[in-house]
Amino acid sequence: MPPAPLAVIDPLYALVRAPGIPIETAITATLAELDRFGVERAGIGFDDDPELARAALASHPARFFARSEVDPRRGMEELRRLERLARDHGLRAVTTSPARRFLPIDDKLFYPVFAKCVELGVAICPSLGVPEERVPFSPQKVERIDEVAGFFPELRIVMKDGCEPWQALAVLLMRKHPNLAYLTSRLLPSEIPAEIVAFANEDGAHQVLFASGGPAEAVFKGLFEIGFARHVWPRFLRDNAVRVFAL
Repeated sequence: MPPAPLAVIDPLYALVRAPGIPIETAITATLAELDRFGVERAGIGFDDDPELARAALASHPARFFARSEVDPRRGMEELRRLERLARDHGLRAVTTSPARRFLPIDDKLFYPVFAKCVELGVAICPSLGVPEERVPFSPQKVERIDEVAGFFPELRIVMKDGCEPWQALAVLLMRKHPNLAYLTSRLLPSEIPAEIVAFANEDGAHQVLFASGGPAEAVFKGLFEIGFARHVWPRFLRDNAVRVFAL
């Protein structure tokens, strides 16, 4: 069991509102949910409901920070968009799903995005591992992140969505590249790979971060049944996110 109480930072929180719900009502409900689960700060996306995201960041900057999905195929237009988000909304994280875009994470089209993230001081969170969707998994092979991490040692890379079935390789690469980390996004506590838990308990406590990336109720239920050592919990739930996302 972790020491209590612990504050949580959730970089992949799903900020949503039902059709017809006023923005203020949605934000109030979101804050109540964050308080219920002990979430100190939540990373919210600009992609699904930009108006809601802007309002949440403007009204509660201490509770929310900005992230956005990136499409490197848009070239300079996309880089300028990231610059605007960083300037106007304090962008802290960029996400990407290589398999959905049919574009390998080590494709050279990604390289300007990586360079821009370094320039802006923004972390990038790529989905790695076999995706649930019926798309080719090759773009998300974990081995592909090796070249990227080596070529951009200043780039903070946070692998998300499991890295399965290559979670053991993900651990080896994190030991090789100090700029690599692992997010437990979209995984229920019981689904976090044993290799990741062992890595955190051994020498990787500074490289494993919590994230929901899905319904908070399901993710937080049973969270503290994960077999982390006592010293891992503060880093896993909060401290690593503060460092990696420069909060």
